[in-house]
Amino acid sequence: MQPLLTQLTLALPVNTQKICVALSGGLDSRVLFELARQLQQHQPEVQLRALHIHHQLSQFADDWAAFSQQICKTAKVPLSIYKVDPQSLTGASLEDRARRARYQIFEQELQSGEILLQGHHQDDQVETLLLRLLRGAGTLGLSSIPQQRPLGKGFILRPLLNTPKAELLSFAQAAQLQWVEDDSNFETNFDRNFLRLEILPRLQKRFANTNQNLARVTQLAATSQQLNQDLAQIDLTSCQLTEQSLNLESFLKLADYRQVNLLRYWLGIRGLTLPGQQIWDELTRLYTARQDAQPVVRWNKGKQQTEARRYQNRLFIAPSHYFQPLPKDWRASWDGRTPLNTPVGKINFQLLHQKNTSNTRFILRARQGGEILRQAKRGQRDVKRLLQELQLPPWQRNQLIFIWQNESLIAVDKYLLAEGWQIVN
Repeated sequence: MQPLLTQLTLALPVNTQKICVALSGGLDSRVLFELARQLQQHQPEVQLRALHIHHQLSQFADDWAAFSQQICKTAKVPLSIYKVDPQSLTGASLEDRARRARYQIFEQELQSGEILLQGHHQDDQVETLLLRLLRGAGTLGLSSIPQQRPLGKGFILRPLLNTPKAELLSFAQAAQLQWVEDDSNFETNFDRNFLRLEILPRLQKRFANTNQNLARVTQLAATSQQLNQDLAQIDLTSCQLTEQSLNLESFLKLADYRQVNLLRYWLGIRGLTLPGQQIWDELTRLYTARQDAQPVVRWNKGKQQTEARRYQNRLFIAPSHYFQPLPKDWRASWDGRTPLNTPVGKINFQLLHQKNTSNTRFILRARQGGEILRQAKRGQRDVKRLLQELQLPPWQRNQLIFIWQNESLIAVDKYLLAEGWQIVN
């Protein structure tokens, strides 16, 4: 079996049934498509298809789509073509916007258990490493392009990631393959092209095995990153109270670098945006503030806003909507039995009177202030003081649902109950 085909076969998960090739028409994806086609000849049970993303950024984009369509037609492989508009997206660079646009399509399009093959090779890995070094990346960034990762309902796999581009070129020439050249690959105003065309050739001329050595850096960084994550998981186990909160006393016992490592990991596994350097400094001041302080730190990325808050000995970090109060004018009717969706979650308990078992209706409202609740053996009590006794964070008190029957307050969510009533889960 041809070495590159063997490489692809070994990289695929056992019993792979569905493969989709990201086909641009360029050398890398053209070679990968040919390898996938040959694999299917050896394994006819594999369902093979291709995706082409039309970025509308080049005058030749229609030609590339037509070329991809022709080779798929010849190979009798289904092809889907999607047009995207990177210009309409926000982002630091056109490259970044184009990447996000095509990955949105990949994520939407992948079927359950399907493997998306991408033609990234060792030269791409090296260029990515240099770009991230110049941007001051840490071990996560220096790990560069991962060989595989989940995406949508399927997975991305880059089986040629450790293969030099020269090997792909040799394969393509030997197989007499045709491919297209992206004219933008020669425009040095793009950072990646500048490194590829002007910097790397000089490094390779001066230092032997430049690409192999730089590629090894990414592998070492990936190992270091895995160690960081393993340590963060240990620290999270000892510090986490809820999905959104950490025990601040335990957290502050960690060395500074472990605190940062833990927060990066904790935010990452929850899909939250990492803060910039200035925000990291504000976070330090937040979790070392006085115990009775209620500081707030916010940071944005796109439409996502994240907040960090401290309450007593707990550190909370969550999307901003997690802290939003229940609108003051919100109200709903409830029968006390049927589960009910509300703006702050689902009511999934039953509210019953200890003596009167007849059906009744309740009115649900947001907190207004000044409410009084009559409790067994305690009489009339100010709800504000009762909530303080429960030591609920201030924002959570304003998210509680107040349950009324006529003009009498019967319950405050599932935390407080009026005399004669009970909650059944």
